[in-house]
Amino acid sequence: MNKKLHNPTLRVIEVIETVAESQSGLSLSQISSKINCPKSTLMPILKTLCERNYLLFSEETLLYTMGKEILFLSSMYESTNTSLDLIQEQMKRLSTVCNETCHLGILTGNEIMYLLKISTNNPIQLISSVGKRLPAYATALGKALLFDKSLSELEELFPEPFQSFTSQTLKSPIDLYNNIHNDSNFASENEEITNHACCIALPIRENGKIVAALSVSFLTFTTSPEKVLKIKKELLKSASIIERIIKNKGFSY
Repeated sequence: MNKKLHNPTLRVIEVIETVAESQSGLSLSQISSKINCPKSTLMPILKTLCERNYLLFSEETLLYTMGKEILFLSSMYESTNTSLDLIQEQMKRLSTVCNETCHLGILTGNEIMYLLKISTNNPIQLISSVGKRLPAYATALGKALLFDKSLSELEELFPEPFQSFTSQTLKSPIDLYNNIHNDSNFASENEEITNHACCIALPIRENGKIVAALSVSFLTFTTSPEKVLKIKKELLKSASIIERIIKNKGFSY
């Protein structure tokens, strides 16, 4: 059972995560609405974060955006994780060869969290972003991360009804289990979380245990059987290289 977390600390984290998800910035009212927190409670948090340069506040637009200290911490994090740097380089190769967006993700509870993303200029923007979490049942990455789970383990992991994102979203753990085992090697997602977007993924293993997953996303109207075969071939190649990187360098995040 999880220990009760410290609510004031959680509130600060929620503020930072909420502002980080906005590309153009958020007003006090918008932040208050998104995290369901009174403005009077938010004001001292926002003021402190701005004073310490974790957030920036524009007097002209009245919007809060990310500050330089967040970028500094991010750069410090990346500099201490050489395995992620090497994995990212391999993902750039995969994205270039396939001309599609690539992701690396991990499982946190019954959700996936995106660790790395290499984007392309597709006309439809995917909802994924580094640090974002999504239900594992609705993504190819999640299915790859759940590859070794039994039906009973999936039922325990997903006690609540599945939220629908599109008409193609899976409905239950048994649907998820059957979908995962349609293919002995690859996990796939077909417009289950974003209309017109599909994805193929592979689990990444360390000493036989799944520690991450690698995926390639593509649009339904730009693909063909030949392209799917190419994506699978390149995924296998990249996954093998990434597993060797993890074996030699370890995998920390």
